[in-house]
Amino acid sequence: MSNQFLERDEQDDGNLRKNALSDLRSFKFLVRQGQARKGKFIFALILMLISSLVAIYSSRAMGYLVEDGLLPKDFDRSYLWAGVIILCEVMALALQWFGRRILVINSSETILDIRRKLFAHIQKLPLGFYDKQPQGRVITRMTHDVEGVEEFFTSTIGRFVNAGFMAIISGTAMCITNLRLGLILVASMLPAVLLVYLTKNKVRVVNRRMSKLSSALNSKLNEYLSGIDVIRSYGLENWSHQNFDATVNDHRQAQLNANFLYSWTRPLTAFFCTLPLIGLVFFGGQAVIAGTMSVGIFVAFIRYCEKFFSPIMMLAREIHVIQQAFTSSERVHSFFGHENEDRILGEDGALNDSVIQGKIEFKNTWMAYDNDNWVLKDINFSISEGEKIGLVGSTGCGKTTTVSLLARLYDFQKGDILIDNLSIREYERKFLRSSIGFVSQDPIIFNASLRENLLAGKESSDEQILYCCKKTGFYQVMLEGALDLDSEILDGGENLSIGEKQLLSLTRVLLGDPRILILDEATANIDPNYEKIIHSAIEAIMENKTCLIIAHRLDTVMSCDRLLVFEKGRLVESGTPRELLQSDGHFAKLQKASEL
Repeated sequence: MSNQFLERDEQDDGNLRKNALSDLRSFKFLVRQGQARKGKFIFALILMLISSLVAIYSSRAMGYLVEDGLLPKDFDRSYLWAGVIILCEVMALALQWFGRRILVINSSETILDIRRKLFAHIQKLPLGFYDKQPQGRVITRMTHDVEGVEEFFTSTIGRFVNAGFMAIISGTAMCITNLRLGLILVASMLPAVLLVYLTKNKVRVVNRRMSKLSSALNSKLNEYLSGIDVIRSYGLENWSHQNFDATVNDHRQAQLNANFLYSWTRPLTAFFCTLPLIGLVFFGGQAVIAGTMSVGIFVAFIRYCEKFFSPIMMLAREIHVIQQAFTSSERVHSFFGHENEDRILGEDGALNDSVIQGKIEFKNTWMAYDNDNWVLKDINFSISEGEKIGLVGSTGCGKTTTVSLLARLYDFQKGDILIDNLSIREYERKFLRSSIGFVSQDPIIFNASLRENLLAGKESSDEQILYCCKKTGFYQVMLEGALDLDSEILDGGENLSIGEKQLLSLTRVLLGDPRILILDEATANIDPNYEKIIHSAIEAIMENKTCLIIAHRLDTVMSCDRLLVFEKGRLVESGTPRELLQSDGHFAKLQKASEL
């Protein structure tokens, strides 16, 4: 598929204005994800707040230790205040541990919820979405972007909230203890805060670029792994290596740009955070010498400063993680924004308890994938229950689109499609699709047991499974390959031949017992050893079913009751194979062309 048909990444400049979220909106989106565990999150934050209060009191107790114990050489008081300090530090540590533990547990469950929501959303997106999205981009949403959000929930939010509490409480304590000196020290932190604020947008930009290039990297890797047989067959290793290297180098450059930004912002922030200590020593030292401030309060101020400056330095270190989380949340949010089938195909039908007989009728049906290009134009035909119909025509004439509309995989814009005299829009989509069996030239095989691959989520006894295997001929494959129903089948059926995979797919359809059967080039890639077996299997599963057979090999459809001939999105001929061959129409021309 050429690039003009692909949707651009959400982080592309053209889409950024539409998909970008402010820091506040990103934060609100993340908070909404944890709404189900709001009470536990609040309890964890309360524990961390109490921990900060206890830690600040420990700092004040340090001043009492110096002023009331060590300076007057009152060792009883010294031991008392030393014990208070140790007790406070232990309590602060314990409260911090319990708070962070509750936070991490509930954060992990929240991330699990997000992954489940994303996967559920993936199941509801229309096929048109996947026609325009590289697989690697979708995978990146489920992995890299969720991991960015996960880092925020499990680590950053705990450190960030704790640092925020500590900075506010320690700043307040300084101002209460000595308003003038407290305000001077708080004001002296403005350069560090200003630096963090001014660089956060730059950090967001570099994180967006890294996220976009990570998505491109995954897409490229998925593309080359899927096409490894073609790459190896045509000797395209160097070509693929060069293209992949170019994508890797772009990602590396983005990472280097980010590292360069962090290499000067973090040390500079640390420098600005150190400067207020000079002010404390200068102004505080003068106050101690002048006798307007006790040594104990001066020591407490030093401890306050440590607890006030550390959060700002932590924020400088964590700002890239926070911005990465916001970037990831932006991408996850935009992914949730893609319209699902209910929006694209309209409200789901309610009919799900009838028995479909298999009568099909297309009435003046028009369909376009976009508004400007009609793929099907005024299609009219009727198929009786149990009839076997062949759909023929040149590539791109509309055959596969026609059968895709029948299962409501795509929507049509004009006319109607009826099954058993009812519009397909009246049927529940899940029920409708379960009543239609589909066999393509490229069977979908999962990395699971043979039983799971055959049942595909349905329920059936082993006796029924083996009966269907014998009916399609797949049981012979099991005997020859020493397979049982618990044998593991690799992803894509890598440990099966093409013919064996097709037999497995046919057996799966037979187990589902659909009333309507669609065969899309089902015998196109079959080797001669399996062709006879598979044709017998197809005959077995077509029994008493309405069948639509798509084939480029015209001999495949010669046994059909009727043929529907398509050309450039229109139905141009219909009739029995013998009638069409005797005429001088499109089908006869296709037959002659195939014989050349």
